[in-house]
Amino acid sequence: MNTPTDSFYDSLASSYHLIFDDWERAISRQSVVLAQLLPSPEKTGTVLDCACGIGTQALGLARVGYDVEGTDLSRLEVQRASREAAVRGLSIPFRVDDMRILATCESGQYGATIALDNAVPHLDSDDEVAQAFNAMRRCLRPGGRVLVSLRDYGKLMVERPGGTPPMMFMDNGLRRIVHQVWDWHDERRYTVHLFITRAMSDGNWQSYHFVGRYRAITPKEVANHMRNVGLENVQILLPDVTGYYQPVVAATAT
Repeated sequence: MNTPTDSFYDSLASSYHLIFDDWERAISRQSVVLAQLLPSPEKTGTVLDCACGIGTQALGLARVGYDVEGTDLSRLEVQRASREAAVRGLSIPFRVDDMRILATCESGQYGATIALDNAVPHLDSDDEVAQAFNAMRRCLRPGGRVLVSLRDYGKLMVERPGGTPPMMFMDNGLRRIVHQVWDWHDERRYTVHLFITRAMSDGNWQSYHFVGRYRAITPKEVANHMRNVGLENVQILLPDVTGYYQPVVAATAT
């Protein structure tokens, strides 16, 4: 199934690490936070990262001892995640799958499913969100955890900002600027234009432009979707509690 989402991430696959201040440090930072939100590796069992991208969370969790599998709709990001695991000596099965279906994932197999970095707002309707959470719940064994992170869209849906402020990073003394421009289509849907601009060693600049689509959904709405599919102990955990850069909605399977 080809969608605007996997086309966006296919085009971004080779450059995705450039949206972070330092991708290696982000991998380590996020693994520390996520390990605090999950039971120990021995108690958790296998973690399914069903929006794995190039492996930011999967790589970090595997490095701190978790058994991890990763799936994503973008074939090129899955391929890159596999290469990144190999060069780090990590054994992580990555494969192409759709979080709305998770056809390659066995029912009742996993101790946790995660979908982080604002992945769920790529789903274009409440029905698709419900499908995804049903698929995640199906994959979990009793007591398994679900962790989802997303932007805190409540205020954004009211104000409809035109994008994100530029962030400037340094790569070996050369500047890198990352920013987004948002084109709102209605009260929820918007097109994102992601720009990455890099200073080159010869004094020139190189610019990359990637286009994707989102449908805003609030953490509270995500929590209600989780309850509607039978997940329990649903919590909205804010960044000042978890240390993660986005709100995390957590729940447990019965």
